[in-house]
Amino acid sequence: MSLVPAFFHHLSEVLYQVLECVGVNPWVVKRRRHTFLHREAADDVTAHQDGRDITTFHFGSQSEGTTTPGLQSDTDMLFSINDINIMYSWADWQQGKDNYLMVRDEDTPPQHYLLQWIRPDIPHPVTHTDDPNYFTDSQGRVFLSNMAVVRGAAEQWGDRHMRHGPSNSCTEDWDCVLAFHCNTLPAEIMSWFTKMQHGFWPSQETLQAAQMCPCFLVPDGKHGSPTEQLEWRITPNLIERLLMFSLNMIAIKCLVILKMLKNKNSSNIYPVRIVSSPLFIARLHFSSH
Repeated sequence: MSLVPAFFHHLSEVLYQVLECVGVNPWVVKRRRHTFLHREAADDVTAHQDGRDITTFHFGSQSEGTTTPGLQSDTDMLFSINDINIMYSWADWQQGKDNYLMVRDEDTPPQHYLLQWIRPDIPHPVTHTDDPNYFTDSQGRVFLSNMAVVRGAAEQWGDRHMRHGPSNSCTEDWDCVLAFHCNTLPAEIMSWFTKMQHGFWPSQETLQAAQMCPCFLVPDGKHGSPTEQLEWRITPNLIERLLMFSLNMIAIKCLVILKMLKNKNSSNIYPVRIVSSPLFIARLHFSSH
């Protein structure tokens, strides 16, 4: 602490107040979260009226309240297809639904799975199809290609279609991801819970609530993988959102500052020194106590 210049304390106080003024404050954060949660509910009603079994989620900094107008953050949306049953094991099979079994081989990249097509009438694999959205391997297993989502989006938006990872949209302001929700949390996610130790954050209540959140499979294969177009990546968006919603206001301010620094295309390290000062970090961590 003796090595920290005296004026850093004043700069930290000023920075704290500036963030309040640009919208990183409890009222705006709460308003943003309520707005996007209400939009989710409205989107679900619209989809139901149109006969689509889809659940809409808003993720990312816009819905978390961890952004400012200057950051120009896009809006992240995830559309969960509910009439598709994702099986982590054969016990998850459901009669009368399109079933897909999560399969991993020795060469499958971490946090990725292949989706093997399973019959809706009996719990047996589909062994043949002429559908170009599927691929049949040497063992006779039929897998759903993640390119099916890309082709569908390209047909819908034509020349306006843009793809960024698992996202397909027609504008730079929106990231739209089509996903399947997992009925069972995969082992990769459950291992994270077992590694977590009780501490200041997250609380035990938050961890218990997080274990009730489903994960999603998004159409995003590992670049360079031999099965890249067949791979679906696990994403725990709802768990991440729950953790973000549990942050106090001080931690949110710190996160926004780090985002500002990341977006700054400058070699000037002066702002980094301000944020990394012990006085500023101490204020962020202990002000809620």
